[in-house]
Amino acid sequence: MAAIDALSLHSRSVLFEVMMNVAWADRQLMPEERQAAQAAAVSLGLVLPSERDLTSPDHKPVPLADLEVSHLTPRDRELTLVCAAWMAIADHDEQREETAVLEQLRAHLGVAPGRMPHLRAHARGLRERQTVDRTSWWRAFDRLVVEAARSLDAG
Repeated sequence: MAAIDALSLHSRSVLFEVMMNVAWADRQLMPEERQAAQAAAVSLGLVLPSERDLTSPDHKPVPLADLEVSHLTPRDRELTLVCAAWMAIADHDEQREETAVLEQLRAHLGVAPGRMPHLRAHARGLRERQTVDRTSWWRAFDRLVVEAARSLDAG
């Protein structure tokens, strides 16, 4: 299985917009966040945003409240949160604004607050194992989605 197989096209689009909300939460796109966003787009089979579109200070992600999430399964909701948490620590430094976006997202997705530590641990585990020398961003993101999907499927 690959990340592109783990979610429907609409779910992949929502996931990418969520990740962009986290990446832009502090109104700065760090190089690691840019690489993570590009890797996510490729891994999810989405149109890769141009470098100019992705890094423009005028870029405004779709507001979380405008994202249609009613079609997401409980597993897809949690998987979205895992990927968003991974984006928040892509640069190894979760900003206060990113934490706030993760909480807003959790509430918007209707995931119980008690699930967040478990979901964040998934993201943190992969990020800690990921190094630029050993794993490309694309492979790291793909592995994150696949491992999290399998784990969440198992309960």
